[in-house]
Amino acid sequence: MMYGIIAVALIFVFANLPQYIRKQLTEKIADESSKAKENLQTSQLNFLTKIEWLKFYPLKKILLGVIWLVCLFYAVRGVFMTINDPRGVFIFLTVLFWLITIFTARKIWRYIKLSYHCVPVLNHIKTKEELKESLQGECFEKVLFEHNILRKYFPVLISENWVVMNGRLFPRHGVEKIYYLHESPVWNYEQIRFIYSNGEEYLTPSDRQTVDELRQTEISNLLHKICPVVIEKAEDINTTSNKKDKSIIYWKMNYKGKFRRTLWMIPFVIILCILLPLCLGSSWIIYDIIMIAILVWQLWYTYKKMKLEERTSNEIDENNNKKYTIAMKNIHMYNYLLAIKDETHIYKAIIEAVPDENNDMMIWLDDFNFPQTEIEDIKKEIELYFKAKSINCIFKAGKRV
Repeated sequence: MMYGIIAVALIFVFANLPQYIRKQLTEKIADESSKAKENLQTSQLNFLTKIEWLKFYPLKKILLGVIWLVCLFYAVRGVFMTINDPRGVFIFLTVLFWLITIFTARKIWRYIKLSYHCVPVLNHIKTKEELKESLQGECFEKVLFEHNILRKYFPVLISENWVVMNGRLFPRHGVEKIYYLHESPVWNYEQIRFIYSNGEEYLTPSDRQTVDELRQTEISNLLHKICPVVIEKAEDINTTSNKKDKSIIYWKMNYKGKFRRTLWMIPFVIILCILLPLCLGSSWIIYDIIMIAILVWQLWYTYKKMKLEERTSNEIDENNNKKYTIAMKNIHMYNYLLAIKDETHIYKAIIEAVPDENNDMMIWLDDFNFPQTEIEDIKKEIELYFKAKSINCIFKAGKRV
């Protein structure tokens, strides 16, 4: 009983300790900035190292390095143990540790070598000294939110030239535009995409939250402080939209990366199939068949998902390239609110569904107050939007009564 209580207590501590340390560091940066500002000593401030600790990047580097060295140690030790006692288990473990050591060396070295993981994109462009110089004299203030969840779990610091958002540092000058993407139904996948002036982009990990207008408004206002061009689109975003082709962690990759990783596993499976008879005796063939079956299924599944992901991505890119963004929401019974947005304006009006079997929608264009020069283009976009939903458009003259 006592061990169970201790285990639960340890789990609770380890689950909440990072958030507590992050909160304390954020408040310390804000307090030191405030004191330096009062004493007119802001030129001596440089919080880049402390900001790096908000996501524990230095600790992660140390842990990865230690784990890799441990694998190297057991790989070398396994060679001598196999020479002295060439049992199948020793051969299997030695080969396994050598494979892990060799194939992770490059990625772990790149991760450790990269300076300041807290500054996405810019840490690949600027040197360590240039990044430190750009933070010299920056005086940070804590951003206070009205939303309860944001106030507790979304620490944000802002200075004249930088914003620290959830442990990551973004420049207030140098970001060309920001996409704040969120889904409108009951559950909300939020994702922020930063487009830098050099064309590179950074995707924040998606966060699943219940739909909350106050939360979205406060995040939007914060993003406007980083860049004046913030594009919000309430659209379907698959859960892999924030994932990349390459990552040390398998589950953080999209299906293209997972398919490539599965291809890399083919030689490992072949080696294991050769080594298993040395370790398992006569039952090795059963395990070989199971491993090969799993590999084939994994290749088929990831390839199928990769193709689906590519089609979905192409459709999203096509929608993003359109001049107008269209969204519709049911208001009451047969009444719907149709919103059409371009780069500068949002046009809204009530439209009505026709209660018949033809699945028609009546639209009064005059209710939107569209510019006369753009009506035909907008009309075509509306038709395409409803055609994708298998709905026929009936455009009515005049205004809806």
